[in-house]
Amino acid sequence: MLSFDPVNFICMIINILILFFIAKKFLFGRVNEIIAKRDEEIKSAYATADKVTREAQADRREYQMQLAELEKEKGEILDKARQEADAEKGDIIGKANAETEEIIRKAREEASRIKSVAEIDHDKQVEELVFDVASRLAGQAISKEANSELYDKFLSQATGSGTGSDR
Repeated sequence: MLSFDPVNFICMIINILILFFIAKKFLFGRVNEIIAKRDEEIKSAYATADKVTREAQADRREYQMQLAELEKEKGEILDKARQEADAEKGDIIGKANAETEEIIRKAREEASRIKSVAEIDHDKQVEELVFDVASRLAGQAISKEANSELYDKFLSQATGSGTGSDR
């Protein structure tokens, strides 16, 4: 049967308390130290991660600012290049127009010279024809038929020499 012995009961309580203090002194103290160290390591890792994250975000912002600056610089360079190209295009077109005007002027001068030479040549041919007709008339007796024949011949030669098909 079960019996209750108060001395035995008090000894058991004292043994439990002694075991509890010994466990607390040797076991829980070390475990608590290990847990505190681990907790400190975890806090340190979180702090390092936060620091690295902040640095990465700062680097990212700096990179984005540099990228924006480069885009702005690229735009300025492209605008400058376009302006220079437009200016060069204007110069080229101006030079081409000047050359074209000079070519047209020379062509007009040449055409005028050729026209003058052609008119002088035509005048000489008409003079020769008139002289030829006059000399024939002076050498022949003038009859109505001969006069008409000479007149027709003169007209045919004058129109033929005006087109450039004669001589």
